[in-house]
Amino acid sequence: MLRELSRGNPKLADRLFYIQVPNSSQNDVASHFSSALRDFPSNVAQELAPKVTDFASIAKAIAALNRAGIIVVLDEFQYFTSPQLSPFNSFLQAQVDILRDTAGGGLFVLGSLQAEMSALLDDKAAPLYGRLTHSFQLDHWDFEDLLDVYQHHGIHDPYNWLLLWTYFEGVPKYYRDAHSQGLFSVPSADMRNELVTRLFLTEGSPLSEEADIAFLRELRGQLLSILNFVAEHPGQGHNELIANLTLPTEAAHSLGAQLKKLVESYRMIDRQLPVFSTGQSRKARYYVADNFLQAWVAVIRQARDSAKMQPLQLVLEKAKPRSETLEGIAFEKLIKHLHVECSQKGVGNFSLTSIELGFWNRARSADRLIEIDVVALNADEKRVRFGSCKRNAVAHNNSSLAVFERHIAAFMATSEGRQLQGWEVEKVLFSPRFSVQQVQDFSKAGYNCLDLPAYARFLGLPPKMG
Repeated sequence: MLRELSRGNPKLADRLFYIQVPNSSQNDVASHFSSALRDFPSNVAQELAPKVTDFASIAKAIAALNRAGIIVVLDEFQYFTSPQLSPFNSFLQAQVDILRDTAGGGLFVLGSLQAEMSALLDDKAAPLYGRLTHSFQLDHWDFEDLLDVYQHHGIHDPYNWLLLWTYFEGVPKYYRDAHSQGLFSVPSADMRNELVTRLFLTEGSPLSEEADIAFLRELRGQLLSILNFVAEHPGQGHNELIANLTLPTEAAHSLGAQLKKLVESYRMIDRQLPVFSTGQSRKARYYVADNFLQAWVAVIRQARDSAKMQPLQLVLEKAKPRSETLEGIAFEKLIKHLHVECSQKGVGNFSLTSIELGFWNRARSADRLIEIDVVALNADEKRVRFGSCKRNAVAHNNSSLAVFERHIAAFMATSEGRQLQGWEVEKVLFSPRFSVQQVQDFSKAGYNCLDLPAYARFLGLPPKMG
């Protein structure tokens, strides 16, 4: 973020002092810091460089740079929790406490995305415990932003919008990597194979180690087992996780504690509830929260490992069905995201009063199962929308529609459904793209159709998109 801001602001660029902390020794860290000071275009930095010889002098140098209006960025800061580097923390704490009410520069610490960075601020023994002054929630690009990117690069196929969102969601870095690899210039029909090949499989691919480095390096044992299982079996309930992951020698509460850590502390797994459920509902289902991580475990990791021994074309053929299954799961997630995004922006054709989307039950027998992809509520207007999501429009066939109708009827007979008696009911079919003829045919049968080009129009994009 700082780097991108500095590119358009030369004055800010001259005030950013960056160093990547090596995972080595006090002498090595001091040497790196001193070298960085010598290379930094500031008289203050030049004067400080020869004085930096140990942890105490590094901390004093950081304070001096801040007072001079310079922003110090320490990357890989989690290494200061290691035994050989942890003595630095007391020196830094002392300087930060003095600087807290001082105007000037600033200190940014960057590092691990999960356990270690949380410990830095939340653990009483952490380097900067109790010294957090501001907190920023940096969200990904929303779908409207992504549509601008797609339009700018001439990506008009809704199936490619879904493909890119499935793997990269709205993370700017991944789209920048994709652009630098020329992915946006490939023929539309080749997008999936080229995405997997250019971003993950070829030598020097920018994302070939991304998940292992950014997401998984801290996970061990049961945490990693849970994450892998949820990625390979999305939508499982708590009982299913316990049954499949608890060994005879382990207690179920141990797995529950680890699962809670992945949900609440690491935020790597989402705990989703059906509409009308309370936070204590036993109907919760679990999904990997991050699209990229889900794609990594479900598709990329196996393809990357296979590519070391097998021809690339064979690897891609095996990856295709796994990717299509993943895109189907991601499409349902995207539709729910679009409901929320459009409602928040006051566009589209359905305003939400509840962000819990979808319904399922814990049926004891298959004939009592209720599964509805989208159950969207507008209590103000007493409208309910039932939706069915299919990655391919032709999958909305007579058989699937009959199941859809049966599940709607079963839902309306439940205690939750009876709360909606007298409400306006809307039945909507969702796919990445519908033909004009399909829209007409489904309309005659009593179903509305919404595809990704329709949402592009809701969000103000030109008709040619899609």
